[in-house]
Order: sequence, then structure tokens, then C-alpha cells
Amino acid sequence: MRKANFINVTYTHTEGMETCIIPHLSYPRDSSIFEKRQMIESGELAIVKTSLLNEPRGHVAMYGGFLTPPSSDEFDAGIIWSDGIMCNDMCGHGTIALGMAMVAQGWVPESNDGHTFIRLETTAGLVTAEVKSNNESVEWTRFENVPAFLAAADIPITLPHIGDVKADVAWGGNYFAIVKWDHPDLKVDPLNGIHFRELGAQVRQQIADKITLRHPTQSHIYYPGGITDLLVTFYHEGTRPDAYYRNVHVLSAGLLDRSPGGTGTSAMVAMFEAKGQLQLGQTIQSEGLLGSGTFEGCAVRETTIGNQRAIVPTVKGTANIIGYGKWLLDPADTVSHGFIVT
Repeated sequence: MRKANFINVTYTHTEGMETCIIPHLSYPRDSSIFEKRQMIESGELAIVKTSLLNEPRGHVAMYGGFLTPPSSDEFDAGIIWSDGIMCNDMCGHGTIALGMAMVAQGWVPESNDGHTFIRLETTAGLVTAEVKSNNESVEWTRFENVPAFLAAADIPITLPHIGDVKADVAWGGNYFAIVKWDHPDLKVDPLNGIHFRELGAQVRQQIADKITLRHPTQSHIYYPGGITDLLVTFYHEGTRPDAYYRNVHVLSAGLLDRSPGGTGTSAMVAMFEAKGQLQLGQTIQSEGLLGSGTFEGCAVRETTIGNQRAIVPTVKGTANIIGYGKWLLDPADTVSHGFIVT
């Protein structure tokens, strides 16, 4: 009889975007958050990532958060974000879900005043989640993200059958190439997902051919090359009466963010503020692909990263726990290690 190797996970959704929260795995004592990420991305724990997030247990749009012990007393927990292919430095929809789940399930002590603060260690830096709760329920998460900034503006892009557009690139915990979308017959909608996947790939390639992106202080964050992804955002006017805009984010391998996007909202807030379209302290509502709800974004204050002017963004939203999984990982079952059908 084989020894059973079970992993228990929690599933959430944030405005439709699923997150598989994976509890603490076995990491070397005193390892850094970057060393833990390396183990998950391409090291000995990569098989856990592919097994849980890809088929047959996951799917093309599954997203995961790997909880880790913190590397210092500055943090309450570490978190490594990943889709089924590659890790990201930060994830906003996941942070909203993780914060609410940690309070709801008693993973952190709940504050007596109903405002619990969780200091999360990410490979992008410190992210602080404020979780609001009462005696009966957990209501929302608002997180203060890493500083965000506009990295490049008005990059010319030519899209077949569409024409010429311009892209701005902003950092909000991930890099986003942001395209204001004016096509009258192709709106941000789940029915148009295949078109935005294709357009996103074209924008990503042209950005890679035209510019190089390097984070001012985090040497591991650069594009193209390395371990950093470039996400692509298409946005137009909102369809909900309270929405400042509606957008879709195209992630690696064409995965579409179902939610308004947390790091995406941070990047959008930074872009709007840098272009004079948003004031410090002004809140906006971002609407996602499904149009099911909004995130609240705000540029709360100005700061600098190295020599780069930036803003500190906050993003507020809600999530729900949708279920639990108990998965058996059998080393002999190679198919169950995960696969992708394109």
C-alpha cells in the first residue's frame, strides 16, 4: 500500500475569479520568499503547482495562492501567487479572497473591533490586508498594495483588422500594458473572450519588441525575459452605473481575469493619476469581465521608489468561499501531475 500524500485546499471566488488557496507546504527553515517561489515555480514543489492548478484537478483559468511561513517578524504570513504556468509577484483578487478566508476560518486572530490587519510577504514587497468582519460574517478586504507607477506612455501598437492603438504600461504589483478600447462592435464581455486573448498576445509581443521594463528597486522584476509576466488590459466606459471603467486583463497563456483585477486596478489608478485624470484620495469603481461587481480603487498618497515617482494604492472588494478539496498526489500517476490542452 502506498503512503497517502493528501493536500487540503480552500477554493474561493472574487467576482468570479477563482483562487485555490494551498496551505503551508514543506519549505527549508529560514528560506526566503524568493527561494520558496523558486521551489514552486521550477523546483521540487512545481509538481504541486501543476497538479493542483492544471487539469485534471484544475483548469485553464485556475489561479493559486501558496501560503508560506513568514521570513521575519515584519510579516504575518507569506504568499506566492501563480497560475498553472508561472508565478506572479502579486495578485489582488487573491489577496481579497485570502484575507477574508484567513479571518473566516480562524487562520489569524480576529480583531475585537472588526478590523483585522494581515501583513503579507510577497515577492513584490509588503502588502497589508484590512479585513472587515462582524459577529456573523466577514464583509470585505481592503489591501494597501506595493507602490504603483506609470512606467511608459503612448506606445504605438498596430492590431490586425483593428488598426492603430496606443498602450500605456503601469506597475501595480504586476506590469500591465493598458489599451483604451474604442471598438464599437467588440466590447469587454465574456462572449468576446477569444478575441481579447488573441489581441492580448499581439499587444504583449509588440511591447516586448519596443521597450524594456525594469522595476526601480526589485532587481528580479523585468520584462521581457526573466520571471516577470506582462499582462494586457483593455478598458472602456463602465456598464454599471457606479463603474469608472470596465476592463479585462489578459494573463499568461491567454488566461482572462474574470474579476476587475486587484493589481490591475492598482495599475489603472496609477495611470489615471499620472495623467491627471484622478486625484490623490479620489476613489473609483473598476468593473471586470463578468460585470458582476466592482472593486474600489484609490491612490491614497504619493511616494517614490528609487528615483521613480509613485503612488500607494488601496483596493477594496469582496470574495466568497465556494468549497474545499482534499487531493491525493500520487507520484506514480504522471497524468495527474497536470497537463494543458491548447
